[in-house]
Amino acid sequence: MLLLKDTKQINLNTMVQHPPNLQWRVVRLWTLLGLIFLSACFLPSIAGIDGMHGGFAIITICGFLVIVSIIVLAFYIPRAKRQDKMMKRGEYLAWWDISEPLWQEFVAYDFVADRMISRGTFTLISIVSLVVGIGLSLWAQDILMLYICLGIIVMLIFPAFAFPWFRKQKKLHNPPLVVFSADSVYVGGIFFTWNMAGARLDSTAIEQIGTLTIMKMVMSYPARTGMESWEIRLPVPPDKQYEAEKLRGTYDGL
Repeated sequence: MLLLKDTKQINLNTMVQHPPNLQWRVVRLWTLLGLIFLSACFLPSIAGIDGMHGGFAIITICGFLVIVSIIVLAFYIPRAKRQDKMMKRGEYLAWWDISEPLWQEFVAYDFVADRMISRGTFTLISIVSLVVGIGLSLWAQDILMLYICLGIIVMLIFPAFAFPWFRKQKKLHNPPLVVFSADSVYVGGIFFTWNMAGARLDSTAIEQIGTLTIMKMVMSYPARTGMESWEIRLPVPPDKQYEAEKLRGTYDGL
């Protein structure tokens, strides 16, 4: 039991000194998928499948998925390289090793805040979907419109309640570490950057919430419905208060 605990501690220390770059995991996965989809494009000719009997459909679907793979890789390869560069000595602005008690307290707070935002978004979308569903049903004189909108609400239940839990588990299973660079931040295995794909850093603030000092960074990024915002929450150790204020001044000056 003691040996297992020591091994776990050694692994944790190694992860803190050399945090894993999960962006490369995504790159490897989609490279493999892209090669599989590309190979599947040649399946009809190899297997002798006639175009009118599913051949064209296989080529079209797999060709589309190859394009999707290329788009994902074009997005994640620069992110992976940026994180690698960020972790090199001399490239980061600050490196905070967070104590285990502070990390546990922060993750609990972050989960509650994340869950509150997800539930608020789910409630808003549900109300809008319900109103639209009722309006379309009255306009079309068909209850099916309402059922479709109710189906959308049901589909949103899982991501609204499960995603905050997944993010919590990710932080708990990654090193209690916060790293800053001029255009990126890493916290508990999650990497954020606001210098690519149209993203930008909008504001930085430091708040005292109970016994926790939290740095909040709001970044915006382009989405299908326009620019959307995301709040990055970071724990500030007691001995890093002055450094946190300097970082806020640095980011406000960008």
